[in-house]
Amino acid sequence: MIKKLDIRKYSNILVFSISLIPMILFLFVIWNRMDLPFVFEWGESAGLNQIYRILSGGALYDLPTLEFSPLVYTPLYYYLAAGASKVIGNTLFSARLISVISSIASVYLIMWIIQRETKNSLLAWISGMVYLACFALADGFYDLARVDSLYILIVMIAFSVIREAKIKTEYFLFGVLVVIGFFIKQSFIIVFLPLQMYLIYRHWKLSWITIAVEMIGISVPLFLINSNFDGWFFYYLFELPREHGYSFISAVNFWIGDTIRPLGILFAFGLIFLLSRLDSDQIFNKSKAAVGGKSKISTEDSLNGWWVYVLFFSGAAGAAWITRSSNGGGANNCMPIYAVVAISFGLGAGYVLKTKRVAETPWFYSFIMLVISIQFIGLIYNPFNFLPTKDEIRLNVEMNSRIKDADLPVLIPYRSHLSWELDQIPQIHIVNIFELTGYFKGEVQPTGVRLVNQIRMNICRQAYGLIVLDQSVPWFDEQLEFSYIQESVLNEDLIQRSDLLDWQKGNERIYRLKSENSLDLCLESIFTEMD
Repeated sequence: MIKKLDIRKYSNILVFSISLIPMILFLFVIWNRMDLPFVFEWGESAGLNQIYRILSGGALYDLPTLEFSPLVYTPLYYYLAAGASKVIGNTLFSARLISVISSIASVYLIMWIIQRETKNSLLAWISGMVYLACFALADGFYDLARVDSLYILIVMIAFSVIREAKIKTEYFLFGVLVVIGFFIKQSFIIVFLPLQMYLIYRHWKLSWITIAVEMIGISVPLFLINSNFDGWFFYYLFELPREHGYSFISAVNFWIGDTIRPLGILFAFGLIFLLSRLDSDQIFNKSKAAVGGKSKISTEDSLNGWWVYVLFFSGAAGAAWITRSSNGGGANNCMPIYAVVAISFGLGAGYVLKTKRVAETPWFYSFIMLVISIQFIGLIYNPFNFLPTKDEIRLNVEMNSRIKDADLPVLIPYRSHLSWELDQIPQIHIVNIFELTGYFKGEVQPTGVRLVNQIRMNICRQAYGLIVLDQSVPWFDEQLEFSYIQESVLNEDLIQRSDLLDWQKGNERIYRLKSENSLDLCLESIFTEMD
């Protein structure tokens, strides 16, 4: 007969062993792709354009031109990546390295929070692995040259600071972190909005410091930057994002397809924590001994309470929901709620494991661990879906050679960063054109019409040595028919492709110059308004 202690021991070994899988998969993926010299996602290309623009000394926020237009994000990540690039010397690798370090640090902070609350090292480990297990759900964005992983890290640092805050210095530091987070990604403000409203109500004598730091730290740089860039900063930061419409289907799918369906068991543990009737100033039977000093708050009124977690969870989930529901919002916008699920799971599981029935019934404890193990198994993914094939690596190398050898500029809107890397004239990225032309269900900007028509005229005049379209572009087909001919693709069926680079169809849509160009007819096909 198995002893009581053995049942728990074997259950712990089982869940720990299975929880190693997300870490192994994550490390395997980043080890095999982090230093590959081409983008895995077309948004990486747009971000690299910003970094190269900073490194070149050009204005980051300026009138949109065929050479450059910025993304609708605050700029701190791109300046950090540019600084890292100056030290390391490889721009794409440097930008990805920031994301990898941020992801690993976020996992550590999740583990630290759960360890502090539950005093259960195994549960802390499992909670950290939950976040890594969501790598595939976030479309593998954890290590990309994007703002998202650094954004999550600053969220986690800020929450770790404020949940422990008892003195003025800690409130000041929290305000500084909110300012930093805002200049990484604007939606940072939404994450902590509910919690800060609570702090104003409950701890005004300390929270005014946070509010003052945030108001000064955000407003002063905003106006200085906007003045320095002749008003264009506000245009990209506030006006263009307002032109994004919202999708009801995406809003519903966020809760069903992105969260509850794949993370149902973890979500249930989080609900157990949120719905449990706990003392709002305690979580796991903390001491209520008062802490003296005018600049401190008492432990019984501390920020470690149930309400602090509820408000943080609602803000982070709300920020994820809003950005994911926006037209053009990708799975990367779900990363805040995946961090929330990891923490709320750890707190919920910690509560369940401390209940009398589970504590006194080994088989019930084993059942809980088995359920957690089943959830981890359900999140296992094929790591090769996130790695390019040998054929794709070869095709990217060949594409770089063709672009570098071209006598005329190459239009490759989904990978326009290659223009910087291969000493071509810089080219605007397609996502910037989409922003300016109402592609995300917003209002068409006159600047967008002008840029599209300029590209059309360039196509008619055969200004590009090659045109490479990884995906279809809705405005250029008619002009391409007049001035360019699509190359035939040999043995395309024999090329092995991955899910990672499924968007990259450039080798199937390469257009070279026609020997006979109907310039007049082509120019007549151009309208002054968008089709």
